[in-house]
Amino acid sequence: CCVGTGMEDHALLGDGIYYESGDKLWVNLYTPSTADWKNESVKVETRTDLPEGEKAALELALKSPEKFTLALRRPAWAGDGFSVAVNGRQVRELPAPDSYLELTRTWRDGDTVALVLPKRLYEEPLPDNPRRVALMWGPLVLAGDLGPEQRRGADGRRGQMREDAPVFVAAERPVADWLKPVPGQPGVFRTAGVGRPKDVTFKPFYQLPERTYGIYWDLFTAAEWEMKSAELAAERKRQHQLDLATVAFVQPGEMQAERDFNEQGEQSWPDRVMGRPGRRGRDWFSFDVPVDPTHPMALVVTYHSDEWRNRTFDIMVDGRRVAKQTVEKEATEPHFFDVEYPIPANWVQGKQKVTVRFEGANGSEIAAVFGLRMIRADEER
Repeated sequence: CCVGTGMEDHALLGDGIYYESGDKLWVNLYTPSTADWKNESVKVETRTDLPEGEKAALELALKSPEKFTLALRRPAWAGDGFSVAVNGRQVRELPAPDSYLELTRTWRDGDTVALVLPKRLYEEPLPDNPRRVALMWGPLVLAGDLGPEQRRGADGRRGQMREDAPVFVAAERPVADWLKPVPGQPGVFRTAGVGRPKDVTFKPFYQLPERTYGIYWDLFTAAEWEMKSAELAAERKRQHQLDLATVAFVQPGEMQAERDFNEQGEQSWPDRVMGRPGRRGRDWFSFDVPVDPTHPMALVVTYHSDEWRNRTFDIMVDGRRVAKQTVEKEATEPHFFDVEYPIPANWVQGKQKVTVRFEGANGSEIAAVFGLRMIRADEER
């Protein structure tokens, strides 16, 4: 997993710096290092100011002159201005990005190779969504600074993903047109008027400790954002009306909230999707939820569309089944959605609370539940 692989990564970084093949030495990574080659008759020392800078230099030490090939990688991220000089003389014929420059000559002790590798700005899209992108500066992932690090909750988890995370009205435009360097702050960039609801400052990911950050960003054209913003406004209105009708809201997966509503269960466990906590299970889990017996009641349960497989389960209120629900794995963009279940009036008559229980059915697990509301069904929403 991420922690173990991260530790392993440091030990493996040196494996890919140099390769050898016959009389050819491949230089893949420009990182401070030394290669002893050809039974130590050739030594290549690499010095660089990357990743913050853009220069690398190789110095050769040989016991005697020797003919061989240095194959120097031109990274795909190296932009205009890429150059190579041997002993101060510029190499005129340069390779295409993401290929190698092969220098075959008789090398002598003290020979030098100097490279300039300008870092270009570009987008790295998700494989299944070209409009959701990471922003890259050369080999560096840029992270958007979204403010101080969120505090951990009582259960040791961080707060859920920010709902006001910006998007960029910049689709189909080169990233260099709308992500601009901040004067006087090398390696710092800021979006130029394309952020909704606000512009964002970016730094290399490793320079943002103890901050809330974003890595992937949604891109829209102006027309697409006009439609999307209308959808968001309608959803905010729906959510506001739902809040006004709510008698009680249970947040499954959060320790204190589950204690407050007497969570019980067998073979169930907390879950988290897209930063939002929930609970799923194999057998059953339940909550004691307040009701308002002077109004007709309904349950509103929040699920997520990206279940691993279809899930069928029963929803019980004080031991009586109010619904059999199937949550199907959808091929659409993953999203949260609500399902409303009316509760017969006589089920809550004279009561202050009821037990809402989710039970697996027909050998199926219970889909993750990310929110549970008891609402007044006769109020506008």
